[in-house]
Amino acid sequence: MTPNTVNKRLQQLQHKTKHQICIEFEDQVELIRQQPDYISEIEPFLNVLKYSLHPCEFQQQINSTMVMALCIQAPLELFHAARVRIFKLACGSFAARNMATRSLPALTCPMIKSSTGMLQSQNNFDLNRQYMVFPTTCDWVVKWRELTGMDKRQTHYMDLPHLRENEQSSNKWLEELYSLKKWLEAIVKKSITRKDIFKAIKAYMDAFRIFSKLIELRRQQRISSVHFAVITNALTYDNIENWTACTGRYILYPFHEKKESIPIFLAGSPIIFPNVKLLTLIEASSMRVAADDICSMERVFPGPACYEDKSEYALMRALSHRYHRACICPTFADNERRLNGMVNVLKNGKIKGVIFHVLKGCHPYDIESVIMENKLKTLGYRFLKIETDYVKEDEQNIVTRLEAFRQTLKQIKKQS
Repeated sequence: MTPNTVNKRLQQLQHKTKHQICIEFEDQVELIRQQPDYISEIEPFLNVLKYSLHPCEFQQQINSTMVMALCIQAPLELFHAARVRIFKLACGSFAARNMATRSLPALTCPMIKSSTGMLQSQNNFDLNRQYMVFPTTCDWVVKWRELTGMDKRQTHYMDLPHLRENEQSSNKWLEELYSLKKWLEAIVKKSITRKDIFKAIKAYMDAFRIFSKLIELRRQQRISSVHFAVITNALTYDNIENWTACTGRYILYPFHEKKESIPIFLAGSPIIFPNVKLLTLIEASSMRVAADDICSMERVFPGPACYEDKSEYALMRALSHRYHRACICPTFADNERRLNGMVNVLKNGKIKGVIFHVLKGCHPYDIESVIMENKLKTLGYRFLKIETDYVKEDEQNIVTRLEAFRQTLKQIKKQS
């Protein structure tokens, strides 16, 4: 086979995959618009999310430098302070993964595979000219640059200490934040001042206040988990001030409590739009996600940055604590706070069941599911692990298991 033939076939596959990605996105958007709970206030978030599948178009429509990040462990405030736009490299497209099948191991995490395929489907997109930040949260993230052959000169690694409850780890992570700051300054060729950091922290604190009200609506079962996922997924592609304003308008809608649904807690692997399959199936089974600890949803905000004073050191220290000590990622070795926080939400929300979502190949959450199941069952909570891939063929099997889980929770509700 000649090089010209290979290139032609690659271009055809790129065109076909990109077309399928667009259709997949539009189909999911149309499903949302057809639902009884659709309101026009969700549209700004859907408009933002379409760029999550097309980094070339995202780069063209922003008036600043784009930096990609494979994890939200990289402080969003520092990107804002540097006046660069972050592009969260997390793809939920089923079609995109087919593009990357030959270049990655068979058991690659579906989100990594989909993200890689999405980039490979972009015409005239030179990955080696893109800036990328890698927080070392999991092995797939650590090895992604080598798997894709990306030029290391455009990348920056943040070495995440996997122990949180000691001062040595806190100091190490603070050093990583200062290193990221220096790297961003080199990119934009401008210093990031104390005022820049303070302004960025304030912008995200304003967003967190609005986000807290959105969570309260969710606890009351007034908004769907699909809407919640759309809003939180959009955060890492939108200008934070615009996201806050749009979320503020959304929560003003007079939602009604949906009393007929059984509340559940959702944990586990990220759920990335347009792959909201599990959320849709849960709601179709007369259950509703009242709370979660998923990093692409409720955990997109680990909490506000609490600073002691307005010095640069105090602001950077506050960001360090926010993204390290306040985080409950399963990659941490001392993660008792994750279980304690979950149990607290379960008690306060009178939630009796936990559904644990695991993407095949997502090793940290697969390990965590075993730990959490044993502990939660001991405390009297019902636990259901759903292991899935970026496919639709397993939907009926998932529905059957969700139905059985709902019946169990319904019996518990009757007895209480």
